[in-house]
Amino acid sequence: MGQRHQLFVIAKTNGHYRLLCAIHHQWLYGHTALRRCLDVVKHFSHPDNHLPLQQELIAASKFDDDFWVAPESNEDEKNNNIPFPFIATCLIMGASFNVKGYYHHVQMEPFFMAYNEGDNNNGITVFDITDLDNVRYCFVDFYGMESERAVALMTPLSARTYLEAYYLLDDSDDRAKKTDLSALLNQFKSKGLVTTAALKETWPSGAWQGDKVFEEDDQGLSGSSACRAADEDAAQISTTAATLRKPMKPATDENKGPVKSLRAQTLDKLLEDLLRQAQDISVLDPDLYTEADVLTDFIPQLREKLYSRAATLVPSTAILHLLEKALGQDIEVDFTPFTTLSVDHLAELVLGLRNGKMRVLNLSNKHNLTEADLVKILGIQSAQTTKPEHLSSSVPPSAPGSSEELNTVVLLETPEVSIDFLTKHLGQYNIIHSELMRRPLLSPRRHRYNDSVLQPIEFIASDTVTQIVWVGISSTQAHDRSLRLSDGAFNFKENLEYSVSASDVWGSEHGKMKYKNHLLDIPLPPLKSVQGLHRLMQYLDCIVSYSMDEWHTAAARCFATTANLEDNVEFNYGVGPLSGMLLQDDDRYGKSVASAKGAPLKPGQWAIVLIHEAFDSTSQEALDKKVVSSSDAALAAAFRGEVEVGSKDKSSSHGGEDAKGTTVAAKEKDEAVFKPIKRVRYALAKSLPPNNDSEPSFLITDVPGYIHHTLSNNTGEEEPVSAKETAAKDWWREAASAFGAAGDGFFDDSKAVRDILEKVYSEAPPEETKESRRVMDPFADIMKMVLKSRLGDDTPV
Repeated sequence: MGQRHQLFVIAKTNGHYRLLCAIHHQWLYGHTALRRCLDVVKHFSHPDNHLPLQQELIAASKFDDDFWVAPESNEDEKNNNIPFPFIATCLIMGASFNVKGYYHHVQMEPFFMAYNEGDNNNGITVFDITDLDNVRYCFVDFYGMESERAVALMTPLSARTYLEAYYLLDDSDDRAKKTDLSALLNQFKSKGLVTTAALKETWPSGAWQGDKVFEEDDQGLSGSSACRAADEDAAQISTTAATLRKPMKPATDENKGPVKSLRAQTLDKLLEDLLRQAQDISVLDPDLYTEADVLTDFIPQLREKLYSRAATLVPSTAILHLLEKALGQDIEVDFTPFTTLSVDHLAELVLGLRNGKMRVLNLSNKHNLTEADLVKILGIQSAQTTKPEHLSSSVPPSAPGSSEELNTVVLLETPEVSIDFLTKHLGQYNIIHSELMRRPLLSPRRHRYNDSVLQPIEFIASDTVTQIVWVGISSTQAHDRSLRLSDGAFNFKENLEYSVSASDVWGSEHGKMKYKNHLLDIPLPPLKSVQGLHRLMQYLDCIVSYSMDEWHTAAARCFATTANLEDNVEFNYGVGPLSGMLLQDDDRYGKSVASAKGAPLKPGQWAIVLIHEAFDSTSQEALDKKVVSSSDAALAAAFRGEVEVGSKDKSSSHGGEDAKGTTVAAKEKDEAVFKPIKRVRYALAKSLPPNNDSEPSFLITDVPGYIHHTLSNNTGEEEPVSAKETAAKDWWREAASAFGAAGDGFFDDSKAVRDILEKVYSEAPPEETKESRRVMDPFADIMKMVLKSRLGDDTPV
């Protein structure tokens, strides 16, 4: 069942087009296929993703021909291989998720899968990422898909051609739909099509017919013209380490070749003299250096010159000085090409560049890079322990108060660096590491040929979020007075219990409210935590209704982001690692795993608490109608405004409270009045050392309070805040404005939050049973119902 569709990523590497990644989507066709296509292109095109993508393309160029040969059997261990996990994550993110309320499960396929080997109803989508500044797409129908109108087979199809297979755009009487689809197509006008030549080279066994088809594509070119133009462009592109970093193109003269102005020639000579001095005698002529340094284009030209000779530079004090000078204004610092620099050289450069604009450090494709090397390069002063409150001394130095300090370390294709090392030493960074990216993609049923269960891992660093707690309140429970206190607030202390499985939540409309907590097995430093929380709040606020099966898999995508708050607050297409713990807790596919069952929130660690009221209601209107039709006349009258609703006084410091916390209770009434509201709210909680009674103690706060506690340069309330703290608060203020009347979504009842946390971390959740871990197979459930109807309800099935 379904509208099945596969998506592929290809690129030209070492002169040959290769397939790099493939996924299966169970329900993708029509305008939804176009929207997913656009989001995939946006992920591959996003500047934050270019550096990691380039590193995996470089890695692809180093594999020999045998690597690309598909195994003869589906049972071959080679099917477990995900050689390019960052590329795969970008594809998954775009194809399966959008914060505006879209989520659908996708599944990994073997990266060498043929175009026609998938279970398919509605064609395929192909992306060419050879040139990341011009990511190409196309749709292909290879056998006759289930559409209203037929299209040409085995040829690259434009967005318009694919869409018109399902809808008559010009004849549509639905003006709103026509306007929406026209706006959708307009977004493809600047997108190039994958070439027929690229498809032929990737899958040579296919009978590709693109050059014989004449159709109007979105750019107004005929199909053959568009393909020929694209083929000519692609012929100039070769994905190697040398071409991924594009040098500036000089002016040319048709007869004499490159033309350089007298000034450019002078600067070029100065740079040659500087580099010769720096390498030959390891000193710089002060007069020569001063003469070059006053020229406005000295830095970019020096940078280009150094990168062009990266593999042959002879390190010296003078060369290191020039490198620091050339890279000092770079946000992304890429040391991969500089193969002659030692670990000590890199450590010296990184220390100096921390005072510049460096936010991203790339050390990828260094197969001999060891963990001891990273300790030196990153200036890790001491091994981090399991006491987060004492970890600040081991955090590397950075520019005081800088909002541009190093926050991301890219370590793709560094096999000597283990995940265990990352968890102990690099938890304060956003980490792009091959095994960390690959790990969640091999979780149960994310990959067709892998059914292993991931073991929890925990990143140890001060002021990072390590767990997320979800409290689900159904629409029926939201109307249940017995679950509330006299002031109308929910009584979490007595009416909250651990959810063993997703079906447990859906099947308990009249039972207790449910919670589940998950260990977040990815590094979540403050900026990334704030951005991930905002995305999750957006998503939960947009969707009409969802099951517990879906919220945590969508949550994994919300936190798989970069730590860049300078991006559009609506959505950041920068990609980080997915949380395997969130992904694998999926009842529908037979792996209901309590990711954080029994895991404490250690002193110094933070947790995000989400309280989602009436999560299963389609709308507030539907929720209100349910009450108005209720037999409870008093309650219905209260909802009509005939009875005064109680209120609650609020007090907070930095949006939160002190560790003890106090709330001013609303005036108690014999007959409590309350209005169920469909909404999601949050709180951030930091575990504090236990008090004298050994009871857990928590600091409860909102996002501005969390930012203050984690990003301020000091602990004094009167001291000036850091630039980083100010920038983060400004970003959140703008981002949270989308929540409207709900403020920023903070759940400001700290007593209720403490009741939730004490329930979560003081009581051991019930053990999972074989029944709670069963495969949630809808066909099996249907067969059971059929058999019971035939054999009787008491018959075991």
